[in-house]
Amino acid sequence: MKTALLLSFLILCTLVFPQNTFTRIDSLLNQAFRLDLFSGVVLIADKDNVQYLKAFGNSDWDKQSPNLTNTKFNIGSIGKLFTQILITQLIQEGKLDLSDNLEKLYPLYNNENDKKITIKLLLTFSAGLGDYFRIDEFNQNPDKYRKTEDLLSLISKEHLLYEPGTSNEYSNSSYVVLGGIIEKITGKSYLENLKERILNRLGMNSSGFIYKDSKSENIAKGFIVNPNGQKVSAFERNHSVPTPAGGMYSTAEDLLQLDRSLMNDNVLLNDKYKVLLLNRFNADINKTFQELLAEPDFGMGVAGGSPGWNAVYDQNVAGKYTVIILSNFDQGAEKLIKNVNGILQGKDISPLTPSAGKIIYEIIKEKGASYFVNNYLEILKGIHVEDDGLLNMLGYNFLQNGKTDEAISVFTVNTKLFPEIANTFDSLGEAYLKKGNKELAIENYRKAFEMNPQNKNAEKIIKDLNVN
Repeated sequence: MKTALLLSFLILCTLVFPQNTFTRIDSLLNQAFRLDLFSGVVLIADKDNVQYLKAFGNSDWDKQSPNLTNTKFNIGSIGKLFTQILITQLIQEGKLDLSDNLEKLYPLYNNENDKKITIKLLLTFSAGLGDYFRIDEFNQNPDKYRKTEDLLSLISKEHLLYEPGTSNEYSNSSYVVLGGIIEKITGKSYLENLKERILNRLGMNSSGFIYKDSKSENIAKGFIVNPNGQKVSAFERNHSVPTPAGGMYSTAEDLLQLDRSLMNDNVLLNDKYKVLLLNRFNADINKTFQELLAEPDFGMGVAGGSPGWNAVYDQNVAGKYTVIILSNFDQGAEKLIKNVNGILQGKDISPLTPSAGKIIYEIIKEKGASYFVNNYLEILKGIHVEDDGLLNMLGYNFLQNGKTDEAISVFTVNTKLFPEIANTFDSLGEAYLKKGNKELAIENYRKAFEMNPQNKNAEKIIKDLNVN
C-alpha cells in the first residue's frame, strides 16, 4: 500500500508570507504525491530561517525505503552553478579572464576554433559545442569517463554546431571544457577543487560525486513513473556520470548553505564577483551587489534533471525567500516550482492534474485504441504534447506490457503529430513487426530510414524482412 511519508519539521510562518501559506503548500505537495507527480524533499526558507522542510515518498520504491529530509539526490545540471563559481573564483584571483581563449588556456582542437572559443562563450552556451551525452562512444560505457581529460578526448573529436559566438545552444560539453581549464590552472582535479573551494568551506558535508558503484548511505534512487503508475528504476537508463557539467549529489540543507553564502557572505566570492556570476557574466553591468539585491524582479533559478531525477534551486530575492525541491521522479521538481512560488506570493494556482501520459493511458484503457486514433485531435486539445517523446514513451509502455494494438494506436498518432521525426516511424514499424504485420513494418521502417540514413537498425530490419 502506498503511504505518504512526511518526515519533517515545520516552523511557523513569519510575516514574510501570507496567512495559511504552508497549509496550502502542504496540500499541493500531498496532492502531487497522490498523483505520482512527486517524490522527494522540499525546503523553503526566508532570509533568516528554514520555514518548511518535508520529505515525501521513497528513496527506493522497489524496497519502499522512505525519503528523509537529509536524503542525497542527484541535482543534475545544478552542478553547472558550482563550475561557474569555481571559474568566477579564478577570475577573482586574477588567474582567468572572460576573454581568455582555448588557445591560451587549453588547446582542444589545435586549430582556429581554439582562438575563437573564450571562457565567456563556454559559460553562456555560445561556443558552438554540443552534448557529450549524444556521443555513441560515451553511451556505450559512460563509467569509463570519470576523468575530465578522458571525456575531453571524446569532445575534441566532435564538430562544432555553429561558429563560436553566433548562436546559443545548451551544451554539457562546454562545461566539461571549463572543468578541464580549472584543472589545468590549479593543478588539481575538478573534484579536489569542488571540495576545497566550495563544499569544505561551506560545510556541505553531504554533497559531492557519487558513482554507481560507490558505497554511500541515504541516497535516493531515481525512478521513472510509467503512465500505468508503475515505478521503474532509472538506474540502467541513466548514464549520468558526475562531471563539471552536472550529476553531483546534494541535500536540500546543503544547497541552502550555498544559497546563504551567495546572498549573505564573501566566503566563496566577494560582492563584485557575485554580481558577475548572478548577471550571467555580463561584465558591462555597473551595479553594486546591494543595488542588485534591491531590484524588485531580481532572482536566480537553476534546475537540473536526467532520467529519474529533477531538482530546482530558486532564489527569489525580491520576495526574500529560497525554494529548493529535490525529486527522484522525472520532472518532479519543475512541475511544482511555479505553483509553490504562486502560493508563497499569495496568488491563486491551478489545480494539479495527472501526467499527460497517464491521462491518455486512461482514455485508451477506457475507450480503446481505435477511439484514440479517430479522436486524437479532440483528446489532445487540453493536453500539452511538446515533442514526440511523450507518446513514444507511452507506446513502449503498452508494447512492453503486451498491448500491441494500443501501442500501434499511440505510435500512429505520434507519426501524425510529428511527421518530420524519423523515430516515430521507427517505433511504429517495431510495433507492427511485433504484431506480425510484415508489410506495414517494412513501410514504416523504410520511412524512418529514408529520413535518417544513419539508422542502421532500420536498414538491417528492412533487408531481413525483404529476404524472408
